[in-house]
Amino acid sequence: MQERIGGDRFTRIGRILWIVLVLNLAVAGAKIGWGVASGTLSMLADGVHSLFDSFSNVIGLVGLRVVRRPPDEDHPYGHRKFEVLTALGISMFLFLSCYQILQSVFLRFGSGASPIVTPASFAIMLVTLVVNFFVARYEAKAGQELKSPVLVADAAHTRTDIFASLSVLVALTAARYNLPNVDLLAALFIVGIIALMGYRIVDRCFGVLADSRALAPEAIRRTALKVNDVVDVHEVRTRGMADDIHIDFHITFKPDLPISEAHAVAHRVVDLIQKEFPGVTDVVPHIEPEGE
Repeated sequence: MQERIGGDRFTRIGRILWIVLVLNLAVAGAKIGWGVASGTLSMLADGVHSLFDSFSNVIGLVGLRVVRRPPDEDHPYGHRKFEVLTALGISMFLFLSCYQILQSVFLRFGSGASPIVTPASFAIMLVTLVVNFFVARYEAKAGQELKSPVLVADAAHTRTDIFASLSVLVALTAARYNLPNVDLLAALFIVGIIALMGYRIVDRCFGVLADSRALAPEAIRRTALKVNDVVDVHEVRTRGMADDIHIDFHITFKPDLPISEAHAVAHRVVDLIQKEFPGVTDVVPHIEPEGE
């Protein structure tokens, strides 16, 4: 049953990534095509950013093929951390986007060229802005619901397009009033947004890879102590992703409690923890007598 549910989850994530991929390619094509035709650097940079959105979708789809594999002899904890590695790959594209935009800003600054602004420029940016808004909202909501770091990271990537597109609209307006350097400032603003999003993704991913604490030990202890015959719970350790948390701890019983009964109580503790913390997939209690 658990494997079927997991399969359904990965199927939904894959379907969402395919939808977003198609939309990102359409948005990127419109921005890059008109950015080149009009010489609008901020629009071209925004288009490159959208194109990297598409690449990140491809990385996510490839990563899911590995993530959904069941545990095996060499990977007893499964392959879920590959999902985090995939999210890190997306962040690398974010930083590469920064480099591409900075390079374009430097070339434009040296040439002194000005963009050509037409009503079509505004129309393209407004349409793509609306598309990006709904894509980011849909993907972020699905990522939270499915507890998928890939979707959450990709939604963060797509959200940068919203801010970037707004800055491009400002640059286009300024260019109409003979202020072409605002186009360069808008491009630099886009770089700052992208870099910040990339940092946040890397920070979250490194936390999972370094086995940072996933749940507060005191919360686990309070839950376990609700079960009768449990004297104490200590040395609580947690790690993992939001929907794949692993817990181990020491649980203390009275010395005269039969081992078979202590074992049964420990199972009740495990069931209660998994009920109160839905993201917990593995709990390993270590049984010991009081005073030891």
